Amino acid sequence: EKGVPGEAPPVLRKDLCADAACERAVPMADIAVFVDPLDGTREFVEGRLGNVQSLVGIAVDGRAVAGAVGLPFPEEGGEPQ
Repeated sequence: EKGVPGEAPPVLRKDLCADAACERAVPMADIAVFVDPLDGTREFVEGRLGNVQSLVGIAVDGRAVAGAVGLPFPEEGGEPQ
């Protein structure tokens, strides 16, 4: 959802939150999302896919508030599925 020039910026809606973690609506301009789609580039190139992650971080007003780590190649991790 993009803002319209001259209008207030869109906000992160509280009704989209799963629980009480959303204490207030936050203007989108105050939110930064950081994505590292392929953390472990060397490991990826060397074929060691079990050591590769995807990282996502979220900051509000410059303060880290959430993050997630994903394993894009879980079948390569050496763990039984």
